Amino acid sequence: MVPLRVSGKSFDRRYRQRTRALQELARDLHDRPPADEVHDLRVTARRIQVMRRLLPRKVRQSGSGEFDLALKSALKATSQLRDLDTLIETLEPYEASLPSELMVTLVNQRSDAAAQSMAATDELAVVPPPELDQSEVRGKKLTRRLKKRVRKHDRIVADLLSKVLEDESKVAELHALRKEVKKLRYLLELADEIPLEVPTLTSSQESLGAIHDLDVAMSYIQGSHIDFKGRAVGELRRSRHSKYLKFVGSLRDSAAGETHGPASTSATFPEL
Repeated sequence: MVPLRVSGKSFDRRYRQRTRALQELARDLHDRPPADEVHDLRVTARRIQVMRRLLPRKVRQSGSGEFDLALKSALKATSQLRDLDTLIETLEPYEASLPSELMVTLVNQRSDAAAQSMAATDELAVVPPPELDQSEVRGKKLTRRLKKRVRKHDRIVADLLSKVLEDESKVAELHALRKEVKKLRYLLELADEIPLEVPTLTSSQESLGAIHDLDVAMSYIQGSHIDFKGRAVGELRRSRHSKYLKFVGSLRDSAAGETHGPASTSATFPEL
């Protein structure tokens, strides 16, 4: 991994860009928002949360309570909406094995969830994000805090990887790994020089997300008390197995590449 450094100036620039983008996304969100707009809003909000947690406590708490609350409320309010978007998108390729009324039900539930989320996103659009005082946002302190958090999430990722690489039935651990990989990726992307590991983290996050989406879809069908579920679940299970093998294979390829290149100081990609 390249040395992690983040300057106060680059941090402030990204913070301003992302908070401005978040408010624009919140303002543009209407009562029937497309799935990609909901996704973009949530990703931007998560990235801002990661940035704010790197700030010294004094800076974080200075006049930011209303914004942080609006950020948290918007994420909570759009959580079900995003889950339904993902469920609909995951099940659409298997629609032939599902009764039409099931997809209609999901679409109706999505419409209700979208309407319920509007108040929180409207609030986020009008609450001004707190400005950063550059005299208190020093690069050395940010770099130190960044390294500490990267080490923490790196260890968690390595521990979870050891549990899931030989056992695809570890549903909870795979889900936890996806969230940790995402946090680690967002942290590393704050560095002035983006580490070479980021593309692999991005690919892993996408693969783990696809596996999780299929787990959620199977759980939903199995809990729906319908007679046709055998065929649909079988198709989903085969797709999940294929995606799991692809995920493991890509990590093994990355690890093999590491052994032929410079030694990595990161535990994110252990020798497999």
